[in-house]
Amino acid sequence: MSTTKALGHGEDNVCRLPERGHSQHSRDAGAGGTRPDRGFARTIAFFGHDSNESTVIKRAAAFQANGSRVIGFMFHRVRRGPAPAPTWENVDLGVTRDLNYLRRLPKLLAGIRKAVAQRQLLKQCDVIYARNIDMLLVSLAAKRISGSDAVVVYEALDIRRVFLDRGLVSSLLRWVERKLLGACDMLVVSSTDFVTRYFEPTQGYRGPWRLLENKIAAQQLPPRSDEAQTTRAPGPPWVIGIFGVLRCARSLEILCRAAQALPDRVIVHIRGRPSEEDIPLAAIQEMAARHPNVHFLGPYRSPQDLPDIYGQLHFTWAADFQDAGINSDWCLTNRLYEGGLHGSVALAGRGTATARMIEREGLGWTLPEPIEATLPAFLAELDAAEYERARARVAAAPRALFVDETDTRELLESLDQLAAKRKASAGRTSARPQPQTPR
Repeated sequence: MSTTKALGHGEDNVCRLPERGHSQHSRDAGAGGTRPDRGFARTIAFFGHDSNESTVIKRAAAFQANGSRVIGFMFHRVRRGPAPAPTWENVDLGVTRDLNYLRRLPKLLAGIRKAVAQRQLLKQCDVIYARNIDMLLVSLAAKRISGSDAVVVYEALDIRRVFLDRGLVSSLLRWVERKLLGACDMLVVSSTDFVTRYFEPTQGYRGPWRLLENKIAAQQLPPRSDEAQTTRAPGPPWVIGIFGVLRCARSLEILCRAAQALPDRVIVHIRGRPSEEDIPLAAIQEMAARHPNVHFLGPYRSPQDLPDIYGQLHFTWAADFQDAGINSDWCLTNRLYEGGLHGSVALAGRGTATARMIEREGLGWTLPEPIEATLPAFLAELDAAEYERARARVAAAPRALFVDETDTRELLESLDQLAAKRKASAGRTSARPQPQTPR
C-alpha cells in the first residue's frame, strides 16, 4: 500500500493555493474605490463561448446571485438534448463549434458585428467579462468600436495545446493573446499553475490576476442539512465514478482495465456527455458493453443530481491525461470539488495540480505511474478501515474548500473598485481645462 498512498497534507515545496480565492498577485489595482451607484450593483457584459454550457450558466448565476445585472453576449453550440434558455438578458451571437480557432474566425467576425449592433446596451456595462481567448477577441473589438469604457476581464479555464506547440499557427495565436492581454484590466484563472507555468513565463504577463476555482456555486446548492454524503457502505466492491464532459480516453481505458482485472472488487460509473471531437459516444457505449461492471449512465443535471450520483460512489476519478504535461497537469478538475462536497474520496495521478491539492488537503490518494498497474494493485489491497479513515478526512474538510461562498463576491468587489477608479479618472480628464486657441 505504501506505493500508492497520498503524501498527506503537503510538503514545504508544494505550490500553495492562496486562501479564499485570492491571488497573491491581485495587487488590488482599484483599492479605495467605491461601488458605482446605479439600479444594480454592477452591470456585466458576459462574453461566453456557449450559453448552453453548464459552467457558463454557473458563472452567470453566481454573478446574478451577488447583485449583478448580467447581459450575455454569447454564442451557442448545438448538442444532443434540449438546450436551457438563458436566465439572463442575452444577445445571441450565433452558432459555433469546438476547437479549430482559424476555422471559427468567420463566426467570430459575425459575432463582433452582432455585439456592436447592441452598442448602446454594451455601453451600459461597467465590466466586460470574456471567457476564453476567442471571446476576449470579440469583446475587445466590440468595446473599441462601441466606445465602451468598461473594465475588461479575461477568464482562462484551460491552456489549449495549440498555444504551446511549435510552429507558425501556435506562434501566431500566442502573439494575438499577448496583444489582447495588454488590453485587459485583470486575468482570472481557475488554477495558479496557469499563471506560474504559462502566462508569466510564456506570455510575459505581469498584470493583476485572481484565482477563481471551479467550485460549486453556493446559491445552486440545497440547504446544508439536505446535502447528501456518500451513503454506500465501504467496499469491496469499490465504486469509482468519472463524471462531466467525457474527453479523456486514457482515463476511461485505465478504469476499464481495473474493472477487467478486478471484476468482483470494482464497479465503474461513467456519467456525462462525451466530447465528440475526442471520444465518440459509440466508443464509450462499446467500452461499457465489453465489461459488465462498467456502466455508462448518460447525462445528468448539475447541481440537482450531484448528491445522488456522488452518493453512490466510494471514489471520484479526478485524473485527466488529455493534455498530459501541460493543461492536464495544471488544471484543477470540477470533479474534485463535486466529489469532495459529497463525501467521495478522490483518486488521481501524482505530480499534477490536482494531486497536490488532494495531498495537501487529505482528500484521497494519488497514484504513481504506470497507473494502469498501480490502480488495480491499490484497489486489490485496500481494506474497509483504511477507506473509512480517508472518507472521514474528506468529510472533515471545510465546506469553503469545495463551495464558492465568498470567492465570486470578492472578485466582483475588486472589479467594482476598478470600474469606479476608471470612471473617476475619466471624469477628471473631461473636467480638465482645454487649451485656448490664441486670437
